Amino acid sequence: MEALNIYHSIFIAIFVGTTILTFGSVLNIGIFSKIDDKYTKTLFVSLLVAIAGAVFIFLATMPDIMNNLYVLYHLVFISIFLATAVVALGAMLKVGIFAKVDNKYTNLLAGALLVELVGAVVQSYMTLPAISYNQAEEWGFELQYVNYLDDWKKTLDSVIDRQCVDEYVTTRQLAMEEADKCFNNMAVGNYIAQADAVGGTGRGLMFLSYNDKNLRFNGIMSYKFPKDVVESAFSMSGKKHNSKERTLLFSQKKRLYCSPQYGSSGLNNCKERNGYEFEITFYKEKMDFIGVLRHPKLKLNGENIIIANAILYPR
Repeated sequence: MEALNIYHSIFIAIFVGTTILTFGSVLNIGIFSKIDDKYTKTLFVSLLVAIAGAVFIFLATMPDIMNNLYVLYHLVFISIFLATAVVALGAMLKVGIFAKVDNKYTNLLAGALLVELVGAVVQSYMTLPAISYNQAEEWGFELQYVNYLDDWKKTLDSVIDRQCVDEYVTTRQLAMEEADKCFNNMAVGNYIAQADAVGGTGRGLMFLSYNDKNLRFNGIMSYKFPKDVVESAFSMSGKKHNSKERTLLFSQKKRLYCSPQYGSSGLNNCKERNGYEFEITFYKEKMDFIGVLRHPKLKLNGENIIIANAILYPR
C-alpha cells in the first residue's frame, strides 16, 4: 500500500507539472513563453495522455474516495478539468489574456475539453443509482401442525377452562349445567379450533418483493387453515440473513373462523378472531426452506410452544 501511495504522489506531481508547463506555454506567460512550439505540442499531447490516465484511475478508485490520497487526487483532477474549460472557452471567445492563444492551440483545447466533458458525463452516469425493479417471487407455503394439545391445555390458567376442556374431551359434549359456563369463556371453542389444526396441513401462496440488494423483502399471502372454509390474508416482511437463512414476520388481521358442531348445541359456530403476528426463521434444505412455528403468545416452561413445522418452497 505504501508503494502505491508513492506512485500516486509521483503521478500527481508529474500531472500538475505538465499542466503548468502546457498552459504557461500556450498562454505565453513569463518564462514559459520561451518554450518552442514543437515542445508545446508535445506537452499538450502529454497532458491529454495524463488526463486520459487520470480518468481511468478516477474511475478505478471511486470506491476508495474516503482515502486522503484519493481525495487529493480527485481535487487535482477537478482543478485541471476546470482550468481546461476556462482556458478553452476564453481562447474561443478571445477574452482578456486568453486572446493571445493561437488558433491551433484553441482547437486542441476545444478537443481536450470535449474529451473531458465526455469523461465527466460517463462518470456522472456511473454514479447514478441503478434502476431497480422490485420483482415479486412466487412461493408456496405449508404448515404441518403437530399434536400440541397437551401443551396447549397446560397453558390454561383458569380452573374452569381446564374443567370445561376435560369434560368436552372425555364426553365430546357438555352437560347442560356446564354448557352456559363453558360457552361464555369460550374454552371449548378454542380447544376445538386447536384440535381442528392438529395433524392437518395449512397451505398458502405468497408473493415476496425484494429490495435493499435482495436483503429485505415484503409480501402478501393467501392462506387456508386446516378445515377452514375461508382463506385468510397475511402481510409479510422479512430479512435474508444469508443464502441459507431468512426470517419472515407474518401479520394477520381479524379473520372469520367457522368451526364444526360446537358442543351439544349442534349449531355451526362462526366467530371473528383477533389478528396477531408470528415470526418464523427458515433454513435452507436442498431447494426448500424449513422452519418451526411457535405459538406467538402461549408459553410452557419459559418457551413458546411448538405448533407446526413450516415449509417454504419456490413455485
